[in-house]
Amino acid sequence: MNFVYFKVDSLPYEKNHQVSFYLKGVELLRDGDIIATPGDIKITELPFFYFCIVPTGFRKIEFRLKNSPPSRIVCSVGYLKTGEYLVNTPDGEVILPFNALNGLWSLEQTTIDHRDFLARRFTLIRPVKNTTRNTSVN
Repeated sequence: MNFVYFKVDSLPYEKNHQVSFYLKGVELLRDGDIIATPGDIKITELPFFYFCIVPTGFRKIEFRLKNSPPSRIVCSVGYLKTGEYLVNTPDGEVILPFNALNGLWSLEQTTIDHRDFLARRFTLIRPVKNTTRNTSVN
């Protein structure tokens, strides 16, 4: 299984954090086949992230929308990259490192895969900010 993301953000020189619009009929595709259907998404803050787990594959991830985002808003999609992510756990939010090469999360003194990640009822929130450049890790 692979983790994939769908990201909605403003252009780099535009820093509009408060917004309100809908993206209708969002679908994530690989080789023209639908691999995830987030559906209608209300965007109220940028950047917005949607994460999901899909069957293993290495072809490019693409997206399709039934409407267009407002001008100066960009959407992107792809596989989760190596880095640190804010994760919601039953005990609260924690920062967990993810290794995209082996698909494992580092948790205390052990590593867990996507099945254990889901079994523990963890959910991804967003990438952790890079403190040196104030940019998202992704």
